[in-house]
Amino acid sequence: METPKETSGKKRLRQTNLEDCFGVGIKRHRSSQGEVEASLVEDVEQGSMSSRPLGESSELRRRREQLAAAAERRRASQSPYSTPPHDAPSSPDSNQGSEEVTDKSTEKTSRTHGSKGTVSKPSTSTAGNSNTGSEVVANSGRNFESVFAYLEEDSEACGRASASSTRSYPSNRTRSKVGEATPGTSVERDNLGGHSSQGTADVSQKTRPDANALVEEDEAAVAVGDVSPTQEYDASLPLFSDSEPHSSLDDEVQVNKDATRIEWRGVDPSALNRAPACRQTLPRLQPSHSHTVLFRPHIRSGAPPRPFPDAYRDTWDAHHVRMPCSPENLYPVDDKNGQKKVQSRWELIETTLLKPIQNSWDLEEAILTYNARYCSKWNFAGLHHFFTEEVDRREARHFFDQLLPKMVELALMLPKLCTQAIPLLKRQESHTITLTQLQIASLLANAFFCTYPRRNAQQKKSEYSRFPDINFNRLFEGSAKKSSTNMRKAEKMRCIINYFRRVALKAPTGTVSFTRRAVTAMPEWEKSTNTLTKFHGNVYGTIEDQGEGMLQLDFANMYIGGGVLGHGLVQEEIRFMICPELIVSRLFTEVLEGNECLFVKGAERFSDYTGYASTFRWNGDYQDTIPRDAWGRKETEILAIDALVFRCFEDQFKPQLLRRELNKAFCGFYGDGTLAANLPAVATGNWGCGAFGGDARLKGLLQMMVAAECHRDMAYFTFGDQRLCYELHKMNEFLVAQGVSVGDLWLVLQRYRTEVLQRKAKRNFTNLYTFIYQVYNDVESSTDEKDGEEGAEQTGGLSRGVDDSDDGSLSPDYKVDTP
Repeated sequence: METPKETSGKKRLRQTNLEDCFGVGIKRHRSSQGEVEASLVEDVEQGSMSSRPLGESSELRRRREQLAAAAERRRASQSPYSTPPHDAPSSPDSNQGSEEVTDKSTEKTSRTHGSKGTVSKPSTSTAGNSNTGSEVVANSGRNFESVFAYLEEDSEACGRASASSTRSYPSNRTRSKVGEATPGTSVERDNLGGHSSQGTADVSQKTRPDANALVEEDEAAVAVGDVSPTQEYDASLPLFSDSEPHSSLDDEVQVNKDATRIEWRGVDPSALNRAPACRQTLPRLQPSHSHTVLFRPHIRSGAPPRPFPDAYRDTWDAHHVRMPCSPENLYPVDDKNGQKKVQSRWELIETTLLKPIQNSWDLEEAILTYNARYCSKWNFAGLHHFFTEEVDRREARHFFDQLLPKMVELALMLPKLCTQAIPLLKRQESHTITLTQLQIASLLANAFFCTYPRRNAQQKKSEYSRFPDINFNRLFEGSAKKSSTNMRKAEKMRCIINYFRRVALKAPTGTVSFTRRAVTAMPEWEKSTNTLTKFHGNVYGTIEDQGEGMLQLDFANMYIGGGVLGHGLVQEEIRFMICPELIVSRLFTEVLEGNECLFVKGAERFSDYTGYASTFRWNGDYQDTIPRDAWGRKETEILAIDALVFRCFEDQFKPQLLRRELNKAFCGFYGDGTLAANLPAVATGNWGCGAFGGDARLKGLLQMMVAAECHRDMAYFTFGDQRLCYELHKMNEFLVAQGVSVGDLWLVLQRYRTEVLQRKAKRNFTNLYTFIYQVYNDVESSTDEKDGEEGAEQTGGLSRGVDDSDDGSLSPDYKVDTP
């Protein structure tokens, strides 16, 4: 009889410990839950019963009983997070989905995302979903959609894939139509509404089926000559959310809740210019002194363009990329007698990579064979972690037996695909380079195998110290223990491997252009009379999806790509991961200066994703169906501009720094003589905010000013921030109604610095937008007085102080700082 008591005591002790761990949250939740339920019952009992006909009293009584029963179930379950399933589910569909997710949640190989409970992706622009410390991911055998699962295992099947021009690749998601909300964004909106993270974690598992099952399904599909999509992107609502039996009261609450939620403000997105509809006809593609074309400019439908020239011509100098296949690329090796001799490094690379590579350690040894000086400096812990902890044995075999040999072949084809050296896009030189997608694939394969010479030195005086790194050795680095670094790089590896898988299945046939622009003639911002253009604010969309056909901003690092090969995983790095062709820009783009920017036209998207930074997850293949232009480029144009880093809020308003940010944006927004009707709108967001320390409201206003100066419309994506979207729209609407010019805004920003930030105003307005509203409201109110009218006519209403005083209220510093 003592044994049961001891057992019972242990159980009680365990429950008490769990209660202690979460006691505060549980008690608070139960208390608030009980108050809400009691209030609902009381409202139904006292208010509704007295005001409705007697015929409805039984219905209300039934609702009250259901609410009470639901409350009792919740208290009995002792869980503050979910309600046990009801006897009467709301719909058969939801019940079926619950069963599916319950089954999947019991699988030992299931994978949790570790995000805030959302399968949608926030922007690539700001710190969208932040991790709250619940990022728990299985250490091994994770259940995810393998990037290797669709690799063809016999050459005959690959031949059929190459021969078919209409072959559809496996995809979790295809491009949505313009103006439609994507499944991911709909889930994100619901998540913001307060749904539990547990349900979304189950949805995440549902979208990542068992890897072995996927491989078996793929092999069966290959056998019949067809590869079907992996699984449709699951955009259903989070399951197991706190729900009660359906009633009209729930409908009323939901309507009121949705009424307060906005998705966009300003002009309708259909009113904005988009490519290709607004584009002018392209001239004939041909090389020039300002445009290098590495192929014969005769686009053949369904086939990659032929390289130009036909045979490899080497150029080994400081103005071109030093190619791995160059005869000048020499490497010291030991001969049979132990003596040092110089050997062609390319021959060593070919010999090494053509040997069998069976695992990640073989790959490390191969790379270090022709990078021997870095044996003690490079570590491949991240690479080993990925193939031992993140993927199972079958998937690893897929990679090393099937995909890696094709990547080796692609890399060694470099002298046949890139038959001329690529010029460097150096500072203060405007130049364009256009390559084929197949050439880019070969260049990236060489980056994967770390073959580029002179690109690993970190010294300030080294030849490429002002260029980003290009070899993938930093991507392979990691920690011997599982860490956030390993997790981030594992997701990056999935994106990279998925890209090479796609290229191996079918050679891409398009082209991509990279343009560096240096602008020397900048506007005189204080004298501009242009007024603001159309503004569209979008809360839940993303630049890459809802910004289709627009000029899409990359919130860049001055070293293009930022930390894409390292630890970074914010807006720029995410864009480079889902569009890996962007990475090749690091090969030839020198660090950007204050009056420079980089355009990339034609980069294809290959992967879908969810999350941001530590919550970023590869979410399957992506089929980019955006049309191509006459040069063979996707109608996707990305603008990379780097913002300044601010450690102090007040520094952003210094005249020289304001001018720098305006000029930087102008470099990219400027149409260079193109008619306004032919300029696509700018798709942007919180450029220079987040880690860069910029204020979103100031940056939004500055971008409105530049868009007005360049006669472009703007779509601004706030990535879930409804308040910011509302404030930007209202400010734009107000300034347009007031007829405020770009020059006027420049002067107001200077006044804000001197009269508010420097504490020299009689009224202390701490908010920039409040100050702007007050300035123009004071100007309006002063027009009723004769003296006020005369002052407004002479100064445009902008020389008066916030308190309607004369120029005497302006400090000497203000006059000095104002041009």
